[in-house]
Amino acid sequence: MLITTENTLTEGYKEGLVAIWWYTDDGIFWEFSKSLDDAEDDHGYLQYSLTKNHMNLWKTALEKFVTEVHERNNIYRKGYKSVERGRVIFNLRTQCYEVICSDKLANDTTFRTNCMKQFNLTGNRVDFVTLPHYAKIELTGNPAVDNLYYD
Repeated sequence: MLITTENTLTEGYKEGLVAIWWYTDDGIFWEFSKSLDDAEDDHGYLQYSLTKNHMNLWKTALEKFVTEVHERNNIYRKGYKSVERGRVIFNLRTQCYEVICSDKLANDTTFRTNCMKQFNLTGNRVDFVTLPHYAKIELTGNPAVDNLYYD
């Protein structure tokens, strides 16, 4: 579902970043990002990587952004879906950045402001696109239940 377009297109649209990210309850981004010049083309969309995703970057993100080992291990056990997450991609057809995230984040004005700053999107056309796939879900420790959410 498309939520809205933030700004109008300007000449500086190449200044924005594409990314794979998590957004903590404290309003902090754990992100892997790159410029459009370094992004990978995926059939009309520029994105961070054709092979990297939330699942295979989860451990790396925690090692990079969570310094305390006990806290890192606790978060890791809850799973990569336990922290709000999403992507920033660039649509070559519409010349618009798309922030793909949960409905909760797309409708959160603080998140939207933080996201625009974090990925240098101010002054560019930006759509916030919601996908149910990005809903925040914690592992319970019960394999029968967890497999319903993670398979």
